[in-house]
Amino acid sequence: MRRAVRHLTLLALVAAACTSSPDPPDAPSLDFATGGGDASATASATPSAEPTGQPMTPSDLDGLGGRLAILDAPGNLVTMDPDGSNEMTVAEADPGSTQVRQPAWSRDGERLAWVHVTSTGAGAFDAVVSTSTPDGADATEAAMGATVPFFLSWDPTSSRVAYLGPSVQDEIEFGVVEVAGRPTSKAVDGGAPFYLSWAPSGDELLVHVGTDRLERLGIDGRAEAVGQQPGTFNVPVWSGDTLLYAAVGDDGQRLVGQDVASGRLRTLVPFEGAITFVASPDGERVAFQIFGERPSALSVVDLDSGNILGVVEGAIASYFWSPDGERLLYLEPVTDREQIAFRWGVWDGETTFTTEPFLPSQTLVREYLPFFEQYAQVISLWSPDGRAFAYPGQNAAGETGIWVQEAIPDRAPVLVSDGAFVTWSPA
Repeated sequence: MRRAVRHLTLLALVAAACTSSPDPPDAPSLDFATGGGDASATASATPSAEPTGQPMTPSDLDGLGGRLAILDAPGNLVTMDPDGSNEMTVAEADPGSTQVRQPAWSRDGERLAWVHVTSTGAGAFDAVVSTSTPDGADATEAAMGATVPFFLSWDPTSSRVAYLGPSVQDEIEFGVVEVAGRPTSKAVDGGAPFYLSWAPSGDELLVHVGTDRLERLGIDGRAEAVGQQPGTFNVPVWSGDTLLYAAVGDDGQRLVGQDVASGRLRTLVPFEGAITFVASPDGERVAFQIFGERPSALSVVDLDSGNILGVVEGAIASYFWSPDGERLLYLEPVTDREQIAFRWGVWDGETTFTTEPFLPSQTLVREYLPFFEQYAQVISLWSPDGRAFAYPGQNAAGETGIWVQEAIPDRAPVLVSDGAFVTWSPA
């Protein structure tokens, strides 16, 4: 899943914050010698700012809904309540022989999917795509053979899982795992780079493959060209009855919305260079950033009115909408003469606040941040009610693990677990 749009300066900042530069997710590191390993940011320096704000209280944490799915320090997949209690092991890693990767919640929140990788010796691996309930019960497995998926995405009906993995023939293989009954996996298409977005029906996707393929692709492999020449962008979005993508024509490049039924196009944002964008879950707004000679401000366009609001200046590492589409979470670099760190910002449509600096875990840096537009359709850092968000990293005091941060100003995050990655259930 290689990027067509690369923010080279920003990714250099991310890499410099850690002891080693990230491996590309389409060639995942399978270093079984260290097991799960990445429990912390393994930073070369800690953020210099002192923690600020008042921590969330236990009662605040108790009131948060949903479950956290976490890759813990030994590399196991566990779930727990947002306050760190009621921990349950879903899948175990065996350092030196197996790894658990890419946990993803189903859209209804009733199941988890993940990739379980086993070393077979001499640098070879076998993989299965597994699913279970949040407590590890009712487990299923679909054999993947030597294909080790590096990306999983549940369909909107929570009955099948799309995967991307390395392929000798196509560079990247796209396929589907049917979860119901006896789980099976089937390769459907391929190409590189490969980006996808599920249709609401769960039997079709909008895909952007290479530099010139923009298609509606059925899970049976039948494809229909959307009809517009793709612009310079990564991930398309199928949002309700609208297809969102970048197109190029005689009048230049533009972010467009295309009506699924009529095919009618509407220009949302004209641009030069390249664009990243993420649609709000309610389909009403799109956050975007343009990368030309210099980055534009991170901005939001209202799909109904066409009005555009600026959020923050400077290159942004990633951004994610809250489940209700009311707030935008973004990650921005914070630099001084001695070190590099990051901080979260939260925008509510009118005001913005930022959190204390931290260093993200290497798992977040390597596997998720360079592809945040794709993962924005798959995982959530936000709690189901949008009151808080969770993330893996290291604070100014050198404490590492999974943090829960209330989405209001002047509140300090709470360390709830060890771990290298976290995703919040949708319910």
